[in-house]
Amino acid sequence: MEDEEELERADADDECDDDDDAADDSSSAQEAIDDEDEEPRLKYKRLGGSVPSLLSSDTASCISVAERMIALGTHGGRVHLLDYQGNQVKEFAAHTATVNELSFDSAGEFVGSCSDDGSVVVSSLYTDSHEKFHYHRPMKAVALDPDYCKTNRFAGGGLAGHLILNSKGWFGPKDQVLHSGEGPIHAVKWRTSLIAWANDEGVKLFDTASQQRLTFIEKPKNSPDAEYLRPHLVWQDDVHLLVGWGNCIKIAALRVRGADLPGGLNSETFSFGKRFNLLPGTKYVEIVSVLQTEYFICGLAPYGGALVVLAYIEREGSKTESATGYSPKQTGHAQRPEVCILNWKNEELATDALSMHGYEHYKAKDYELAHAPFSGSSTAGGQWAAGYEPLYYIVSPKDVVVARQRDADDHVQWLLKHGWHEKALEAVEAGNARVELLDEVGAQYLDHLILGREYALAASLCPKILRGSVEAWESRRVFHFGQLRQLHVLAPYIPVVNPQLRDTVYEVVLDRLLVNPAHHEQFLELVRSWPQHIYSVPTIISAAEIQCSTGGKTPFLLEALAILYLSQRQLENVLNLYLELQKPAAFDIIEEHHLYDALHGNIALLMKLDSKRAIDLLVQQRDRISASEVVSSLENLPQEQSRRRLLHDYLHTLFERDTNAGRKYHDLQVELYAEFEPRLLLPFLRSSQYYSLNKAYDVCTRLNLAREKVYLLGQMGNAKEALALIINELKSMQAAVEFVTSRNDDDLWNELINQSLHNPDMIGALLDHTVGNIDPMQVINRIPKDMPVPRLRDRLVKVITDYKTETSLRGGCNNILKADRRDLQLKRYSSSRTAVVAGKSPCCICSDLLASQRVAVVTFFCGHFYHVTCLQDSSVATSPGRSPGSDEEQSERCILCTEGSHKKQQQQQSNKPQAANGSATSITSTPNANFLG
Repeated sequence: MEDEEELERADADDECDDDDDAADDSSSAQEAIDDEDEEPRLKYKRLGGSVPSLLSSDTASCISVAERMIALGTHGGRVHLLDYQGNQVKEFAAHTATVNELSFDSAGEFVGSCSDDGSVVVSSLYTDSHEKFHYHRPMKAVALDPDYCKTNRFAGGGLAGHLILNSKGWFGPKDQVLHSGEGPIHAVKWRTSLIAWANDEGVKLFDTASQQRLTFIEKPKNSPDAEYLRPHLVWQDDVHLLVGWGNCIKIAALRVRGADLPGGLNSETFSFGKRFNLLPGTKYVEIVSVLQTEYFICGLAPYGGALVVLAYIEREGSKTESATGYSPKQTGHAQRPEVCILNWKNEELATDALSMHGYEHYKAKDYELAHAPFSGSSTAGGQWAAGYEPLYYIVSPKDVVVARQRDADDHVQWLLKHGWHEKALEAVEAGNARVELLDEVGAQYLDHLILGREYALAASLCPKILRGSVEAWESRRVFHFGQLRQLHVLAPYIPVVNPQLRDTVYEVVLDRLLVNPAHHEQFLELVRSWPQHIYSVPTIISAAEIQCSTGGKTPFLLEALAILYLSQRQLENVLNLYLELQKPAAFDIIEEHHLYDALHGNIALLMKLDSKRAIDLLVQQRDRISASEVVSSLENLPQEQSRRRLLHDYLHTLFERDTNAGRKYHDLQVELYAEFEPRLLLPFLRSSQYYSLNKAYDVCTRLNLAREKVYLLGQMGNAKEALALIINELKSMQAAVEFVTSRNDDDLWNELINQSLHNPDMIGALLDHTVGNIDPMQVINRIPKDMPVPRLRDRLVKVITDYKTETSLRGGCNNILKADRRDLQLKRYSSSRTAVVAGKSPCCICSDLLASQRVAVVTFFCGHFYHVTCLQDSSVATSPGRSPGSDEEQSERCILCTEGSHKKQQQQQSNKPQAANGSATSITSTPNANFLG
């Protein structure tokens, strides 16, 4: 417990007993950070569970973190699988010497380990499967393929100096040497298809997809030997590789030639290393940042857009030069390791010193840093998105410390201490802080905003801060804002449910908004959105009516008053307000509630709102609202052009629905049609009988409407004048012929011929219309001999051809009629020669057998039989005054057949036109009666 307390206050002082100066330096650095009022980024805690007991008998050598599990390697050659609380889940006795490195695949199903015993072991986390590979020299690094469960590949290396890619072949595992000859392999990391490794010369990248080496990153100068401090490789994402070596950090970015630079970087960033392929689309690497530190780097990890660095600080005078650089001495006590957060510009954001167990005796190579994989994103200031927590594991031989973000309560209290109420409230709302903090932080923040007269912001925060507290709303905020005359600011945020306040609260708010016309729009919005059961509607209506009567009437107030009237079913008041406001909803309320009687006196406003809908409505309700009332209202409109147009539209629609409804205005309609829609005037003249012909003719003459004048002249009996108008103005022979034909007057034909003789074109056109109308010779004989008629020969040929065609058709029709007559006569003659057998047939009238009565029997060749008495008594076949045995008996016809024949004949006459040269002939096959004694 003492150790955990030391870790949590690790930034307070230094506990090194042998070097007080170093402790003073550390305290001074922490005081400088506190002076800058920078919030600490991380808090620390030792990993508990099984870890203390495991390290009591062994020492930790390496660590790797997967999404659901932690692997801890020891100097005793064991691999312990732990959960995130440090409880041991599984243990492998994988090696006989120090475990140098551990690696998970991306799925977290396999873990690979390498050891100084020269072996690599790949173990399944969920089965007992273990695969061991021997390489006879100490193996310092191993990395599983992220897709190991599919590919069964790993890369590794060690003191032999070979980078080996192990994969499955047809005959078992096979090793492929990717690189050798540059000293031992110190680190290997695999991401997607890229393998990064470090040897004595530097760092190289190999792309397994293209089977090409991509780059070489040179080892920083004066770096310690790997024997004392290993290089550290960390893939931040798929394109950024972090390289920590000695006291230098290099950030390498993967590029594709010809593609846009990812991450917002530009082509001006500098680069190191060799590029092996310059073709477009090939990959290469650029160094986008180089950070030089004053301490040795024992581990690297990403921290959003920054870096977490595990720092080892050398004491002055503890370095000795070597052939390859320098190495630390073995004497003296070491300082505490530090966790530093740096951005890519090498600016230090935070620093914490850690009191690890036995840190005085450890060297840089004894520490290691690993981070938990996460998919969260960071924001400015290092605050992580909710639901994602970055975890960092600092390992020393006898200790495992977990670094994580400070919790929400710590963050909120720190913000309140510095007066940052808004940020404190945002932090409380974001997540895991205690609920009680919201009331405390919220109350302080609202008071702070009101004192600063930031009323709008304070009002907007009330729903989040006050939540469901009725007392807090009513006693602390609503009336407080009312005293400050700021209720209009708070009104949109006042709750109407959960909680619902007292009705007087809502009435006070609405009344305050009514008083000031500038707030009427907001009053309307509240009337629309607030349920009407939470306040007294009659009270608000009275207040609004008083406001309107005192001159404070605005469109917003009128619309709100209409909504309130509607809730009280005062429909006529609603309609009047809607018409005053020119709201289209007026039509809806009229139709929905049948307020047709309320339209009297409001016709002009209704027309102004929407003339088309108004006209349709008025015409539909013409029984309630007479045409006289509508016309009178429209005639009082101020603008003449608009007035006459509305009159025309209304009367036209009325005439289409009912031709007699507006007959007293048909003279006016003639003028309106001629003015606005002349094309509809002629159909109107033909349909109506309630206008003055003379007035209509004067209108058409004034506007020079020739066709309408022709019709009117014809109606007035001036057929010759109408014909002259057609010929002289319309110049249409077809119209002239139609007009003359409709009159059925031979004098008009002569008049047409006479008026056409002076114009060769008219004569030619007349010849085109003679067939079927008049004898062509009447026109041909009267053509002057010296008049050149255009296309005379062609027209005569057409006349002769059409005449022959007509004659042929008439002859054919006559032949057909004669043939039909002959066939029917033969059919009648044949039927009359057929014998008729009475037998035991019944009478078709009384249905008794013919022999049942001693009377004469009448039989027809159609097969029907009657008693003569029944036939005489029938009202259909017998006329009054007839007597049996008379000559008329011989001409009797069958009642049944005669009725059917008459019905059929009437139907044929109604459906078929008459023949060209006379009426149609109907022949019945019903035979005359024969009398059987």
